[in-house]
Amino acid sequence: MKTMVIISDTHNMGMSNMPARVLNAMDEADYILHLGDGEADVLSLKRSYGGKVIAVRGNNDASGEKEQVVTIGGAKMLLTHGDLYNVRTRLEKLLARAKEEGAGYVLFGHTHRALITEEGGVTFINPGSLRYKGTYCYANAADGKLYAVAVDLNK
Repeated sequence: MKTMVIISDTHNMGMSNMPARVLNAMDEADYILHLGDGEADVLSLKRSYGGKVIAVRGNNDASGEKEQVVTIGGAKMLLTHGDLYNVRTRLEKLLARAKEEGAGYVLFGHTHRALITEEGGVTFINPGSLRYKGTYCYANAADGKLYAVAVDLNK
């Protein structure tokens, strides 16, 4: 089993401002997935955690890949920020892209709202915004299945 901390939309809050609970989870996780809008944070995370950080570029970032397809624990995931797919209103374009890639899971950000839902045989996971909403996701992947929970640090 592989574990993941999934974050997005940190908007360069700085690791020193990330809650200890999140940093502790990152210390213990096999992977840290950053879904965009926090380019400086991604660089800091990579300095601290090295190769266990996987990131995509958000609409406020200057560099990085817009999408990545990764397989962790046998679960194939499409990682994207979401801004290219109108995710604020619907998921159909993102669903079509996931099916093109053969991905059973889509991890995205952009909306600042945490969400875990299934549509058309694909599971969509949005950790919300760590900086503005105090939310992230924690996930386990094994045998091709991904199990995620949204964590609200305000509760």
